[in-house]
Amino acid sequence: MSEIILLGTGCPAPSHERFGPSTLISSENLNFLIDAGSGVTQRLSECSILPSEIDFILITHLHSDHIVDLYQLFISGWHTGRDIPFKIYGPKGIKKYFETILEAYKQELNLRKDWEARPNMDGLTYEIFEIDTKSLIYINDIEITPIEVNHLPVEPAFGYKITINKTKTFVYSGDTSYSKNLEDASNNVDLLIHELYAGLTFHPERMSKETLENVKAYHSTPEQVGKLASKASVKKLILNHFVPPVFDEKVVLNKIQEFYKGEVTLGTDLLKIEL
Repeated sequence: MSEIILLGTGCPAPSHERFGPSTLISSENLNFLIDAGSGVTQRLSECSILPSEIDFILITHLHSDHIVDLYQLFISGWHTGRDIPFKIYGPKGIKKYFETILEAYKQELNLRKDWEARPNMDGLTYEIFEIDTKSLIYINDIEITPIEVNHLPVEPAFGYKITINKTKTFVYSGDTSYSKNLEDASNNVDLLIHELYAGLTFHPERMSKETLENVKAYHSTPEQVGKLASKASVKKLILNHFVPPVFDEKVVLNKIQEFYKGEVTLGTDLLKIEL
């Protein structure tokens, strides 16, 4: 049996109910993550999974809320006994980002290594694979295909199509406005996990009218998600990465269900989905 757990379903806005975006996929003896948002290791702990038990991480794009806890995942994996390289797959720029973070922590990490005298240094090695839409990733019974989505001006930004044991397929949207690439990749999949822009309320002290327009422009509205899921004939739709984290759930569901008549679930942190 394979399982997906939504570790964090939030966005940059702080929320104690919705942590930063991160999703765990477990299949047989393989565990991997999509994104490493704020609080990912705490959510893993709630699932009784050690950071050292994560085999690799897929990154959708380089917005801070999706990568902010990469170093925490790296260092806590070493602390909990990882003895293989820390592996990251992501868009161009992820290697520079991660190595810049390592450089920022270099002095602290060297002091920790010298003083703590842990027996394993292999867990502090890493492998980073910068991928594009031609990259097909095969690991054990998992096949992963990057999908270029529309999160401009962030470029590149990926969703992922993931097939497990050649029998179950799901698509993870990443951050995107309506994307024909994503719609095509989602055709007849067992599950689509899609982000959602539920609508921001204007606050003049921290945003402009342009803020509202621009944030909405690179995310997907309920109507857009409903239409995409309907056109792609997805078997099940789960909403994720809510902007903002608190919204009128009934209104959102009604708007989606005007267009998509299949099963819809509003994701919550630690929601478990069997595949």
